[in-house]
Amino acid sequence: MRTGAPATTEAFPEGFWWYLAQHPDAGRVFNAAMQAKAQGAIAGILATYDFSGFRTIADIGGGHGHLLRAILDTVPTATGVLFELPHVIAEVAQLASERLTLHAGDFFRDALPTCDAYLLMEIIHDWGDEESVAILRAVRQAAAAPGAKVLVIEAIIPDDPGPAWAKMLDIHMLMLLGGRQRPAGVRGAPLPGGLRAAAGHRHGGGGCDPRGGGGVGRATVRHHGRRRGRSSSDSESTPPVRAGRR
Repeated sequence: MRTGAPATTEAFPEGFWWYLAQHPDAGRVFNAAMQAKAQGAIAGILATYDFSGFRTIADIGGGHGHLLRAILDTVPTATGVLFELPHVIAEVAQLASERLTLHAGDFFRDALPTCDAYLLMEIIHDWGDEESVAILRAVRQAAAAPGAKVLVIEAIIPDDPGPAWAKMLDIHMLMLLGGRQRPAGVRGAPLPGGLRAAAGHRHGGGGCDPRGGGGVGRATVRHHGRRRGRSSSDSESTPPVRAGRR
């Protein structure tokens, strides 16, 4: 409250994700916890959204690829790209196959893979507004064509004033990472990074909120003179921090 910065910056000046990368034992515990949490949401996500229309799906910051692998099992005609930090990709090297490509990188510094659908599962909530816009802009610049879809899967802040898991999670994200939970968007509304909100779906899996769990927000990529890579102005505005994990 005194500085407005996350509490972890006092303990980890280089950042929370840097700490996990430098301390493999802590990183493995964190990854296992995130994987266990996400497993509870996968069935609800698959039941809520139809992935059959996509040819290539990228899971950005997708951890050990549990959601992406479940989608590929459901959609045998699709291929996937797991984009993660190098030390995470090293942990899952055995997952590489003809249908699953492993792509090491940092979404603030490196070009994302070219696909027609992108998954951002509990990624945006790790970051403040400026960093979140940079992530969405990177997706737009990498997308295969106008009309590519971005699926943002997050715990949604409800409109009512009562207690909710998402509100408690909002405090945790602010304290740990400087991120935040956000309310549902308005369909058709323009979004930062050249996207437009297309739809929102609630899924019953995951989370601790008895009133409905999380949500899948679908955004459509809008291209105005398609660009590849980042302009010099984009690079100058990109925050000098490492990519995050869910």
